[in-house]
Amino acid sequence: MKLATLDSIARRNLLDNGLPIHYYVEALFHSATCLRELSFDTLQIVNVMRTPVDSTGSFYLPDDFEDDISVGMPSGQGLVNLPKQDWINPIRIHDATTGQFAPYSTETQTQAEFSYGFPYNGFTWFWNVNAFGEPTGRMFGSKGGTKSGYQVIRNERRIQMTEDFIGGNVVLIYTSDGQSVDNATQIEVKAFACINSFIEWKRSHNKNNEYSPEGRLFSSQKRLLRARKDDLTITDIRNIIHNSYQAGIKN
Repeated sequence: MKLATLDSIARRNLLDNGLPIHYYVEALFHSATCLRELSFDTLQIVNVMRTPVDSTGSFYLPDDFEDDISVGMPSGQGLVNLPKQDWINPIRIHDATTGQFAPYSTETQTQAEFSYGFPYNGFTWFWNVNAFGEPTGRMFGSKGGTKSGYQVIRNERRIQMTEDFIGGNVVLIYTSDGQSVDNATQIEVKAFACINSFIEWKRSHNKNNEYSPEGRLFSSQKRLLRARKDDLTITDIRNIIHNSYQAGIKN
């Protein structure tokens, strides 16, 4: 995948229009503004951070956080993705003595226990099997799933984890709002035409009219960029279908 910086896009725009370097800051400003707009729905900026979970079971969101994609627990080369849990209390507990935030009490904090009462790092674990892996029954009415997970507390810009992750590390994958972009920010080359059309639009006398020829050109380039970003191939579709196959007893 070829990448280009916002700096190169701004300079290329000046070169194509025969403009002096005095217009560089304006072109760079418009290109950064366009990238922030595209980051919401067309050209998402995905960032990854590994962070420790503090003694209260939470960690703060990065400054450029827009939305969460996943929160996972590192497991060797892979990640065990955790589910969102709406039951997690969004109100923090204060220590009456120190006034500092404190972990939830053991009476109200739900541990990483599963429907079978067996904590096991985010996986459902069946206890009622014999030495040959055959089920022995006595599980009628049991439910699957886990109570481990997280809750995004947006008004406090933090993520609250369940108590079993206190002192550990998790990996947050999230979309950025583009606030941290600068002239060195790299984007895919396929977005060049879209950003360039945005610069041309905002430099024109119709910069506030999205239905002007310049505004319509940007909208057209944005739709084209979305189409180019849809990179699902026949091989990917075939692999998805094959992954749904499962060996089992047939009648």
